[in-house]
Amino acid sequence: MNADLAPVQTALQINMHPFDAPHVIHTLPHQIRVWENQVDRILLTVDTGQVNAGRYKGQGFDAAKARLFAFLESLRIKHPKLHIDTVDYGAEAHQKLGQLFFSRAPHYPDKAFDGGPFYVYFYGLMRANARYVLHMDSDMLFGGASPTWISEAIAQLETQPNALVVCPFSGPPKDGGDMSLSLHVGMPGVKHILRAEKLQLDSPAWRFPTVSTRIFMIDMQRFTDRIGSLELLRPDLKRRIRSYAFNQKPISMPAEEALSTNMIARDLYRLDYMGTGQGMYSLHPPYRSPQFYAALPSLIKRIEAGNIPESQRGDFDINSSMVDWSSAIAAKIRSKRYLKALKHLISANMERFSRK
Repeated sequence: MNADLAPVQTALQINMHPFDAPHVIHTLPHQIRVWENQVDRILLTVDTGQVNAGRYKGQGFDAAKARLFAFLESLRIKHPKLHIDTVDYGAEAHQKLGQLFFSRAPHYPDKAFDGGPFYVYFYGLMRANARYVLHMDSDMLFGGASPTWISEAIAQLETQPNALVVCPFSGPPKDGGDMSLSLHVGMPGVKHILRAEKLQLDSPAWRFPTVSTRIFMIDMQRFTDRIGSLELLRPDLKRRIRSYAFNQKPISMPAEEALSTNMIARDLYRLDYMGTGQGMYSLHPPYRSPQFYAALPSLIKRIEAGNIPESQRGDFDINSSMVDWSSAIAAKIRSKRYLKALKHLISANMERFSRK
């Protein structure tokens, strides 16, 4: 089990997996440059658990793990605030996490119904041991780079008692602080989602009823006071059948949907906040391809320099105005997706029956 960390006021907590190594070697130094001087701690949460079936399965795990940890150790030497954590799936850690986040649930899953990460998100928040935890996935990129965004975001939380989380603005804003709301689609398992609302603050800001596990800063004390214990979000019949077919456990929908449902039930919300000066916004790469990895170093330089095409403004996913996604999109045509799903289905059931 990882050693306990002393409590702090603010922490940056980043989730990653060995298969993230090809982008982490570029994105993590960028994330540290943007956030290091605004937080008391940087916690890297590495999930070394493997999934034996479905789209989260991959080859070459050991080599990817060795590559990632070698790189993380090289950064740890240079950055005293940085801590490296391996996700602990043991009974003691499970019990501790359950008491903090799922005290009313008889049990909770390690993985979501589709084999995607679940436990790891809450494990990172617990291990960060901070009042304010800025959580992000390892592929997130940031523009604006305001050195005061976290202190400003905390001030917003203090004045908005129903805000549970604050996020950097979703993509570079359009003129007037607008964003393309048509891109903010619903979540499959979340009902009664209200429309986002633009707020009149000191900088561009919007209120949303849902939260993505890609990026958010959460007030952990407010979570304890207002939610305390999360209710799991059970998959519908179609997703339960799919889960069983792919040899998974249909206990809960993904973490972001469970968290969003609990927020809606308690009239809590997420605040997307740009901040003063150059502010802070996030960008997310929606695909992976050889072209993306080749372009990533120059892409980060462009974002840090503020060189953003007009057609990217209002969009939180990095679009084709900044990266050539043609090969990645071609790989997702329907026939190829069906063939890939069939291979995963066969693999899952070979794993299942080989154990009998």
